[in-house]
Amino acid sequence: MFKRLSKILAGLAFAALALLLTGLPPVEVSTAYQQELAGIEASISALPEPSGSDKELMQRAYFAFLKGTVTGLERDSAKAAAAFDRAERDVGGNPDFYLLRASFELNQHRLAAAKADLAQAAVLEDDPKYRVLQADIAVQEGRYPRAEAAYRQVSERKREWDTLARLAYLRWKNGDIEDADRWYVEAEELISAKDMRAYAWVELQRGLMALSRGRNDAAWAHYQRADRAYSGYWLVKDYLAEWFAAQRNFDAAIALYRKLVVCAPRPEFYQALGDLYAYIGKPELARPWHDKALAAYLASAGRSEVKYYHHLATFYADARMDGAEAVKWAQQDSQLRGNAMTWDALAWALYRNGQYAEALVESKKALAAGWQDAHLYFHAAMIHLAAGQIPDGKAYLQKAAAINPRYDSFHVHR
Repeated sequence: MFKRLSKILAGLAFAALALLLTGLPPVEVSTAYQQELAGIEASISALPEPSGSDKELMQRAYFAFLKGTVTGLERDSAKAAAAFDRAERDVGGNPDFYLLRASFELNQHRLAAAKADLAQAAVLEDDPKYRVLQADIAVQEGRYPRAEAAYRQVSERKREWDTLARLAYLRWKNGDIEDADRWYVEAEELISAKDMRAYAWVELQRGLMALSRGRNDAAWAHYQRADRAYSGYWLVKDYLAEWFAAQRNFDAAIALYRKLVVCAPRPEFYQALGDLYAYIGKPELARPWHDKALAAYLASAGRSEVKYYHHLATFYADARMDGAEAVKWAQQDSQLRGNAMTWDALAWALYRNGQYAEALVESKKALAAGWQDAHLYFHAAMIHLAAGQIPDGKAYLQKAAAINPRYDSFHVHR
């Protein structure tokens, strides 16, 4: 059963190629992103009318998931969810289906649903993809040593770029930047020339890692490589806009964000643009974008979606300065997935709400995770100072500055 999901995905990709060779009219495209998206859309259009077969239903769910991953748009994620629901009614019992849907559920931050799907696919427990998804859940639940051990075990068995990138991420967050970059480099070497989106994504992670350490020139170099490798990618615009803002080139950052919210209308980008206007002292320009972001976040939560709980917590804490609402959403997020990010967000929300003793407890939990993150240490510093623990507060400020001397530059809530 080794690499079972990879085999079925490869079969689906082969089916896509066959569909693209059936004489569909060519689509004029100019960027790598547009080319990939056009190929996916052509494959979806060329699928036969629903017949109820396992293969056809899996194809529809797979392509819908793939399109949502590529575009990052809510409407495409909703279509993917519907495709999976349709497939489950007819495919039921197929472990490959549940393994694929577990990936989708994790992408949407629905850990309970992902766990349920993995339970349905338990016959594949020796499959590396199954074990990687289990490790992904462990990361979301703050069980970092267990996740890292699993990624290493899977990588020893079979080198795959995405597993190595996951391992690199954990090494980065643990503060071993050189080791993390070695894993990222090896991941890039394993990426096929046909998958430049994956290469660009890894370059963006390497760039963000450099930026998080105040190495802005190195970050720029990685971002430029990502842009050359996979042109037209909205995610590159996101990272570049943050980079320009961190460099205090606010005009360039604003111009890029304005383009980004048109090509990728996502609420986190609305918030980023609003945050930038607020950062440069233009609250009247920040407000409409913050309002737009909040409306989208709340609409998502109103549909019982959980993926924006974290955004809502940080939004209310920093954009609205509403401690009570920040605590409300941070508590819901941390109940779903207790990890360094959610504990830190809850600690910061409690701090904003004036609950310094409670904030101190959550901050210590976040610090115990061992993540070496300048913003986490800055939050810890402010919380300890507010709680009267002055020496510790000063020490954490020094740690934040040691990790990233530019930690007080503009940054995006990710």
